[in-house]
Amino acid sequence: MSRWLAGIFDPRAGAGAGEPLAAALTPHRANVLARGPLRVAFSGSAPISTAPICLFDGHLDNGAEIAAALAAGEQLSGAPEALLALAYRRWGPGLPERMRGDFVLVVWDEERGEGIVARDQLGARPLFLHEAGGKLTFANEIRHLLPLLPRRPGPDPASVSHWIALSGQPQTRTLYEGVRRLGPGTMLVLDRDGPRRERYWAPRYEDPLDLPAAALAEPVREGLERAVSRRIGANGATGVTMSGGLDSSSIAAIGAALAPGRIYACSARFPEHPEADESALIDELRGTLALPAIAARVRPGGLLAALFDHLSTWRVPPIAWGDPWALALLREAGARGVETMLGGDGGDELFAARYYLLADTLRAGHPLRALTLARELPGGGPGAPRREVARVAASLGVVGALPHGLHSMALGLQVRRDAPGWMRRRALRDLIGSDDRLAWKELDGPRWWAHAAHGLSHGIEAAGVFEHLRRRAALCGLESRHPMLDLDLVELALRLPPRATFDRRFNRPVLRVALDGLLPDSVRLRPGKAWFHSLIVDCLTGSDWALLHRLLADPGAELGAYVDLKAMRATLLDSERRRRENPFRWMWQVWRLLTLECWLRAEARPAEIASIGRLASPPRVEIDPPTQLVPFST
Repeated sequence: MSRWLAGIFDPRAGAGAGEPLAAALTPHRANVLARGPLRVAFSGSAPISTAPICLFDGHLDNGAEIAAALAAGEQLSGAPEALLALAYRRWGPGLPERMRGDFVLVVWDEERGEGIVARDQLGARPLFLHEAGGKLTFANEIRHLLPLLPRRPGPDPASVSHWIALSGQPQTRTLYEGVRRLGPGTMLVLDRDGPRRERYWAPRYEDPLDLPAAALAEPVREGLERAVSRRIGANGATGVTMSGGLDSSSIAAIGAALAPGRIYACSARFPEHPEADESALIDELRGTLALPAIAARVRPGGLLAALFDHLSTWRVPPIAWGDPWALALLREAGARGVETMLGGDGGDELFAARYYLLADTLRAGHPLRALTLARELPGGGPGAPRREVARVAASLGVVGALPHGLHSMALGLQVRRDAPGWMRRRALRDLIGSDDRLAWKELDGPRWWAHAAHGLSHGIEAAGVFEHLRRRAALCGLESRHPMLDLDLVELALRLPPRATFDRRFNRPVLRVALDGLLPDSVRLRPGKAWFHSLIVDCLTGSDWALLHRLLADPGAELGAYVDLKAMRATLLDSERRRRENPFRWMWQVWRLLTLECWLRAEARPAEIASIGRLASPPRVEIDPPTQLVPFST
């Protein structure tokens, strides 16, 4: 279930105080409820429970368990609001920690004068906040929050600097000044004194599983099966955004085993870019797993058109560049009955080598053992150059072992050195001073665990992955869900013995062993991956190059407040050498600058950016005819 919701909590407001809440959901039809200091607007049907008010956006994966604990089996039918309202009456603010799934939950009990606004443990569902003068304004999309504010916020300087520098969102900031994200695993406790934040979940270190490496495959596969089964659509087909890579194909394989005939493989083919095209592997996977397919043939074009469409819809720039073909695939999936889209997002972080075991080994006084571990990482072994082994041991072992404060000083110097030379000094200061990239070192537990735990509980959310995939799916009337980021699976992965995650040949060795017999070895034991930078470079430098150049080479570009426009143009736009030397970095830098400039103009000069958007070239995507495999039918 998905709904848009927005609200205002103002302890000073009397009953019936009016704000233009319905405007938050325009042009969507909205309902409005008011209970004392809380007023909420939402799309969809009215909540089953209004005493207390209970609004829920997302998926509750353990409703049966909660109902059993409450002895309330009759509350399981239909939407979960009635069950959660009952659970809140029993457990109060202790409710969110008992929930599993991805969700935003709003509860207000007027009789008791208390309530909560909560976000799921890993932050799969977004929730945005603005607090001023004791009043809390919240919404699960920025576009619904902005109309409720007294004035349009300006750009947040720190977030803009991080956007330019290709890093994640700092702390809980957004690109709008004063608009924050509610952190993962966090809730706002509401009462007559106002809202206060409480962290209701955080990763906790537990000793690794006492199992040999070969025995880890069974619990990992079982954990993946539970995570996928929770996310397979109950009333329709389920799609998997499947490439020839390990993570997405793992989800497709498990889904195909759990729900034969109900899993569609949604894949893109790139006939003009062989380094990105995985058609042969995709066809082999489809045949092995007996998956009906939805496939698109993609040629360069449409990148700027997708950017302008995203801005006009969501009021924020996109973080990724796959919308031209992803949206075509998702729309076709919806037309064929798909309701939920799954992907392999988070697999790298979930099963990656716990590199900072080198730091823990060094801290324990075993430098030679740390060097030996460095040789056990992918690409290591007896043939690895000694200098490279020493470099890896130093960066992961020595630097990883540094105390937080000392490492922060060194990192500040590194960020200053690695930042684009055309960033203005003030933007560079905002970049360095606005975020603690070493917050993981403050977690209890060994370094190998702390780094992984922080990445899974904060890093993916801060990168904006959940927000972007949700918005992309919502445009096509679908839900986006993430089996690799199931909370129970995350907690299991954080207990994998760190040494078992090391392998000279492959990354994610535990996952590869767990999928033995489900995936063809051409995918399961494939060491490499596809690279898309040539396709994106061709999109940027092809039919849209003149429009891109017009935007970024404009002496009056809004970016001028953050970058030296002349130096940026000379480095990125007027020099083919930089593009050829490092096309991957060039692609990302130009894409981030372009998306930022368009967003800044949309905020400052909306009519102008709408006019420019009409000049963008359309996508060049062709959907293949339906597969010969028998598709799922309701």
